[in-house]
Amino acid sequence: MFISLRSVLIVSSLALLIFSPAPGSLSAADQVSGAKDSTKVLVTVNGRPITQAELDFATLTRRMAGDQKPAPAQMLESLINQRLIQEFLADKKITVPAEILDQSVSRVRALIQKTGNDPDQVLSKLGFTPEKLRATIELPLAWSIYASNQITPDKIQNYFTEHHEKLDGTRIEASHILLKLEDPSNQESVDKAKTQLADIRKQILEGKLTFAEAAAQYSAAPSKQDGGKLVPSAYRGKMPLVLTQKIFPLEEGAISEPFQTPFGIHIAQLNKKHPGQFSLEDVRGEIYRSLSRSLWDKTIQSLRSTAKIEWKTDRPS
Repeated sequence: MFISLRSVLIVSSLALLIFSPAPGSLSAADQVSGAKDSTKVLVTVNGRPITQAELDFATLTRRMAGDQKPAPAQMLESLINQRLIQEFLADKKITVPAEILDQSVSRVRALIQKTGNDPDQVLSKLGFTPEKLRATIELPLAWSIYASNQITPDKIQNYFTEHHEKLDGTRIEASHILLKLEDPSNQESVDKAKTQLADIRKQILEGKLTFAEAAAQYSAAPSKQDGGKLVPSAYRGKMPLVLTQKIFPLEEGAISEPFQTPFGIHIAQLNKKHPGQFSLEDVRGEIYRSLSRSLWDKTIQSLRSTAKIEWKTDRPS
């Protein structure tokens, strides 16, 4: 149950931070001085209110966890999603066995006690009543139970089969040609760069010049003097993901169509692919987490399409 462990670690980390706050972390004094009407209802979700107190608590924990500028709008959207998932799980009659929830609460308290501090005092200072602590831990535990029933071994196997090169450590050697854009929002400029790279690609495919020669002549990237070579990389490695996403599906020797990234407009060539050695068992946990996140997102999208969400105050931006 990876989510439940994460929840426990977040709570215990906050407990440590309140006694050893990082520079800029929110102190108890900050919390009090910034207090608002805690009973004010900000939004209702299917008739159930989300109050200022809940937003303040979520903001406090996010800031203490390292996010110094949590956006109120983002925090409220997250709270809305959590409320929808709570209702969904309750409707599905997903319940966390009391002994498992008790064990998780005990783990939090034990981790705090190891620091030499009183768990009740620490949790109170963090704003965790016993009920709130249990609710904080219970939601990810309940979701984990639901997800584990939905994510079958066959689904994990199929995901590995379909995405094995992204998971098994496969490494690629590739080169690219980059044209930078002065104004990425200017569609005329984007189209012009894509047309230029399409013409360069055509010349390479026709044998009029090599990819390395084209990179040296046209590329704006630092790698132009090295034939446009990118650092060898796994799917999630040293190469920017926006590039690996475009290059990994290519066959060896193939050249991509022009594509845009935050860096500019590219064409890329996959020079060599080195098969990975990781098995399904090596990455089973990673696959489960990916499928669980996808399931969460799809469930939220479905729930929000029919949810009655009413804003009782100006919607934060």
